[in-house]
Amino acid sequence: MKKFLIAIAAGAILLSSASAQILKERSVQNTLYTGFGLPYEDDNDDGHDSFKWFGLLDTLQVRLDWEWFTIDGGLSWGLPLYDWHGSGIRFENTHETQFAFLGEQRGGKAETACKDGYKHYVNFVVRPFNGFEAGVGTHLDWSVGPSPQTGGFPWMPISHVLQGDLSIESDPKESNAPVENEVRGKFDYAYKWADAAIAARYTIGFDKAKNHYLQLGVAIPDATTSGHFFINAAAELKPIDLLTVAVAYKHADSANGGGDFYTGLKLDFTRNFNIEAWFGLDGIGLKKSGDVDGHKMWGTGAAVYIKFGKLPLWIKPEVGFSDYLYSDYTAALYTGGRIQWDITKALHLGAWTSFAWGAKIDDPSWDDYNRGFIWNIRPDFTFDINQHHSISAVFEYETTHYPNDNRYNRFCFGFYWKYNRAF
Repeated sequence: MKKFLIAIAAGAILLSSASAQILKERSVQNTLYTGFGLPYEDDNDDGHDSFKWFGLLDTLQVRLDWEWFTIDGGLSWGLPLYDWHGSGIRFENTHETQFAFLGEQRGGKAETACKDGYKHYVNFVVRPFNGFEAGVGTHLDWSVGPSPQTGGFPWMPISHVLQGDLSIESDPKESNAPVENEVRGKFDYAYKWADAAIAARYTIGFDKAKNHYLQLGVAIPDATTSGHFFINAAAELKPIDLLTVAVAYKHADSANGGGDFYTGLKLDFTRNFNIEAWFGLDGIGLKKSGDVDGHKMWGTGAAVYIKFGKLPLWIKPEVGFSDYLYSDYTAALYTGGRIQWDITKALHLGAWTSFAWGAKIDDPSWDDYNRGFIWNIRPDFTFDINQHHSISAVFEYETTHYPNDNRYNRFCFGFYWKYNRAF
């Protein structure tokens, strides 16, 4: 039994380089959040919402391991202020996150992938033999390769907006006003190939001492039917210390096509310096509907990680570019980055900031509309009270200039108390 557990542990260490469960080890974790601020202010007519309290949000997570079997899950409960127009608060199992406070304003929803949380999630994973995993769950979070930064899961204090807080539009050409009240251009990369899904992956270790491996994965995502059978597939290869490459294909529809392609690479030059890059294309093979030939779009981006020698300081700047495959749409661009300074073992100071310019219709009838622009900044401070308890304080400010020339500002102070205990 001891040898078996050691083998499982070695396999887990190998797999962790490619992807892992939500909680990295057998443990219980609880995160309590509250915040307040100004969720909406209109620069154009001085109209604004009053200073508001977000309410309380508590996220409880547990992971249990028993030999070859893992179960992990989480619940979010709280008293979110779900209606900014006077409906009050209510106690509920909620998918709201800290980002809802700044993202659900009257000027239009500023979509971000990490704004939508999970009311609850549960995952079951089995490892019948070394290197192989099979899982079924609502939030497996299995992914390959590098991707745009989010900082962390939405209940974490280091979490931040994705791709400059650009909005996503599934098919902008079908909208009669695609650039009026949203700054659009976010691209949904297919690197996360198994989330709400039934999935399996197998990792072949070439050199366990150096963590060289090939991982292959396949998943059947939630909402698959016999008429529209979707399947996701992914692979990640690390043949040498320097190079990691990944590829994924999602949402391949047996009836209508429309798969999403992703590829990425990471170059680890040293432990203190690496470069990441990624590329994606959606709507591959999507059949034409009327005069709309799918919602094809492509995106690319890159990031650089730099740690300053022995100093407890690192930065990770990032840039991304996306474009609709229509002649009457311009491209969208964002740039941003995070800086982290571990002042001591217990004190941590960091910040994220980003700038984003949205897509615009290149048509004379829309000359009165611009691209739109977003600036976001989010500093955070964390104090580790001991090995089990930590408290964090964050401040977030965002200003948005919408394509219809309306401008909105919003800010929020947030506070976190996290409890974590391994067992």
